[in-house]
Amino acid sequence: MAHDLQDLTTPALLNTIVDIMIPFPSTTPLDFTAIATTIINGARHFPPGIKPQIWTILIALSKLGLPNTPPLTTFLPPPASPPFPRLALGLQLLLDQMPRRLFRGIDKRWCAAYFDPLAVRFAQELDSLPEEQKPWAWGRWEGKVTMDYYIPVRIWFGTPFVHCDTVASQERAVRYFDEVRTLVEGVTGTTDPYRQGREGRMQDVYVMFKVLEEGVPIPKEGLRMEGFVYWMCMLMDVHKPVVDRFGRYPTKNLYAGREDTEEEKKWMEEVGRGSIAVDLRERLRLDFEQGVWTDLGVDSDVNLD
Repeated sequence: MAHDLQDLTTPALLNTIVDIMIPFPSTTPLDFTAIATTIINGARHFPPGIKPQIWTILIALSKLGLPNTPPLTTFLPPPASPPFPRLALGLQLLLDQMPRRLFRGIDKRWCAAYFDPLAVRFAQELDSLPEEQKPWAWGRWEGKVTMDYYIPVRIWFGTPFVHCDTVASQERAVRYFDEVRTLVEGVTGTTDPYRQGREGRMQDVYVMFKVLEEGVPIPKEGLRMEGFVYWMCMLMDVHKPVVDRFGRYPTKNLYAGREDTEEEKKWMEEVGRGSIAVDLRERLRLDFEQGVWTDLGVDSDVNLD
């Protein structure tokens, strides 16, 4: 099965996934208002025939089981090779972002409880590489793409740490986005204004949803790279208070078979994340009782182009 996956996970497909998620030219200045809209709103255009290919890989991965999945770097060329950074990004996006775009209904359990752990495992594999081989290192992209293009590259590599609801992953996410913040401060000669008030935000379990509701501030003259980066780094930071408070993301409890505490129920109602269809709750309850997973693809349109 792992050998079949290696055949399916082609460089052409992984490069296409990168193009889907970063649909901008790599060698010219970019419009960060457009980038913000694309990354935050999540609307994507899939070329014909790509979604079925993605589904084939995701379903094959789901059948392996987490304990039986080999190191995902084995699906890629050697880490020191020139194609590695972009192909590693494609694979990271396949694991971390495609389930978020494609899964519906009971399939969301696979996103929260299977592909999120798989994505962060892969991110940890990449993070264990020597600094000069890490695929998000600027030195691996410098001279090939603009700093404008590199910014979404760097952000996407970090999101699996944010999506993982362990304290260790959240701490790594904070360090990761501190690196991004510091890089941009050095390149632009500016200072992140969100450094002010950061300590208070890092204690606030409600601020993440306030930030998301308000969206990135866009000045009349348009959004500059540093404005977008600083806001995104702040958004990544404020996921951590939730995991610090509850030891997990309560929003994942339903899909992980975990009982909500009374404090978590109150918090989810307050942030507007507690409403799940009764029939879906019942289907998930039956799966957990029987110790099974409903096959991936039951509630999603696998063949949709």
